[in-house]
Amino acid sequence: MSWPTIADVQADWRCLDSNQFRAPSGVRLVSHDDFSARPGLEVEYVAPGRVASWCRFSRVLFSFLYAWRLLRRTTRDAVLVVSGSSPLWMFVGLLNRFVMLRKRRVLLWDVFVEADGRWRRAVMRIAMASFRLNVLWSRRQIEPHAEWLRLPRDRFVFIPYKANHTQGPAYDLPIGNYVFAGGNGKRDYQTLAEAVRGTGIPVIVSATDPAVRGRIERLPNLIALAAWEPAFAQLQAGARFTVLPMIDTGLKGGGEANICNSMWHGKPVIAADRMAAEDYIVDGQTGFIVPPGDAASLRRRIFELWNDQDKCRAMGEKAKTLVEAAFTHEAFIRRLLRLATLCGNGSL
Repeated sequence: MSWPTIADVQADWRCLDSNQFRAPSGVRLVSHDDFSARPGLEVEYVAPGRVASWCRFSRVLFSFLYAWRLLRRTTRDAVLVVSGSSPLWMFVGLLNRFVMLRKRRVLLWDVFVEADGRWRRAVMRIAMASFRLNVLWSRRQIEPHAEWLRLPRDRFVFIPYKANHTQGPAYDLPIGNYVFAGGNGKRDYQTLAEAVRGTGIPVIVSATDPAVRGRIERLPNLIALAAWEPAFAQLQAGARFTVLPMIDTGLKGGGEANICNSMWHGKPVIAADRMAAEDYIVDGQTGFIVPPGDAASLRRRIFELWNDQDKCRAMGEKAKTLVEAAFTHEAFIRRLLRLATLCGNGSL
């Protein structure tokens, strides 16, 4: 049979959801992440090993030794699935490009490559060039990443991120008398404060980074605090709706999980964002999308949902249905691993 190509996946990631999809035979998947086994898509977990574990006192040395071990376990019939959530990915990329005798097939996901400093940016470019495919969280991220990293567009693919909270049941809490906003990365809480100033609408903002929290303007109707899970999820679930104000800079968004988790708890999301929101929110049905930095537009949408509880509730129900259909944790892992098998099969 024929399998989807990179062009197919780039055109519509839903081709990875087809019931007719059959993973190519003879392709092993290897990872430093301990994925739970999926039918027909088992992933071999490679632990750091004794030598690397002895070197945990040095993050650099530990990552170097672990990356070397991972690449050695990635044989000709294997694809290495690497998360960009730690420095490990960079050592995998550098070793794979310059040291190993045969370049391994590697799928990279969840990487954040925006960096200050010419040398740091150069190292990131070099490392990224050795990966077969790089997974991003929105269509709009592909072009700036390809340009910034000087790589072909077909080395990048968008598949939607996930509602991490779908690994457990959604909270069924009474609707509280407040609006919720949360997160640390690239958040524009200044615009949010401007939008709700003088409205009397109670707003709770959760930022666990003290530096971010310290920059939030204190208003009579705005409370800034630090809530970790599960308190963060409970605040989302108890709010009337969620607001996601993003800073309009750089290559990447940063609020995809926040959008999906809020919708999983049945909350519409008002996103001030141009980078990723359109891939997750159906504007006017599961939430609203407004231009980033536009306090007046944000304010209008906040008033609209605050003053129409029936509309807010109906949009929240549609939002939850959308997450159940497209943005669950299980669906994301299945797509990611199916994509990895296509890298190993030579279809991509």
